[in-house]
Amino acid sequence: MDVFMRSVGFTRDKFFENINRIKEELEETPDKKVVFDCGDWGLFVECYKMYGDGIGVLARGTMDIYGKMEIDSCEAFAFCDDDFAVNRYIVEFSENQPLIVFEDIGTGNELVFALQNRIDYLKDEQKFINHGRSVTYSKETGIIKRLVNYAAFSVYGSVILPVDKPNSKDELYQDIDVEINSLCSCGDTLPLEMNDVLDEDIRDRLLEEDVLSVVEGFFLPMEDSETDYSVLGEIEAVDEIVNNLTEESIIRLSLNITGTRMQLLINSLDLMGYPQVGMRFLGTCRLRGGVII
Repeated sequence: MDVFMRSVGFTRDKFFENINRIKEELEETPDKKVVFDCGDWGLFVECYKMYGDGIGVLARGTMDIYGKMEIDSCEAFAFCDDDFAVNRYIVEFSENQPLIVFEDIGTGNELVFALQNRIDYLKDEQKFINHGRSVTYSKETGIIKRLVNYAAFSVYGSVILPVDKPNSKDELYQDIDVEINSLCSCGDTLPLEMNDVLDEDIRDRLLEEDVLSVVEGFFLPMEDSETDYSVLGEIEAVDEIVNNLTEESIIRLSLNITGTRMQLLINSLDLMGYPQVGMRFLGTCRLRGGVII
């Protein structure tokens, strides 16, 4: 079982309690079904079934000549409210699984998510082959000016207080924020004296305060998987989604992680604390998504 099924309202007990119904609905009444003929390899198929606002289950498998699907795997999927424009993305492979690598336009952060709509990608790649163009265009050079749609799935997280900026230094922080924003928009680097002010202030505070009360946010890759991250970000919006099959409650958080914005899904059973706008989310997540063809 995909552990991130929890993130879309299928805890282990609920998933296996409803597994026959889920398989039946994926095979017979999917909300989206995509088929790709791979010649001697057979017919590959992906079926999507929605179980709430933007959340659901994705099944992959093969189809016989009579249209009967044999499911090989199931995983959680989600659609973000907005598509994200990227200058380019590059397709890489890890353990034969396609990954999408791209830079966030606003921050320059490199993000990696597991590709969900693989058949859409295969069909798009086949167009290059049919027109006599090398598929290295997508694998090495990158697909230019495309949209992606991805979300973060979490099975562990907590709500913590926002950074407390000392009153005596509010004006300093505001001046620094304005200067940083103006410099970044021009592509310049921070003056050395400003870095010195920031470093000295942070060092002084870390002597007396917990690191989470000083650091506003971070987005750090984890060692286990390229698509897994440890995150700390500000909550900009909170929604509740109810899985219409299991009736489990899912919390959807819109996060601002040092300028990178994304939506994160977590089962209310796995979230510690009460999320509110202005608070911060601390936890781990895995990125999954699709390319818009």
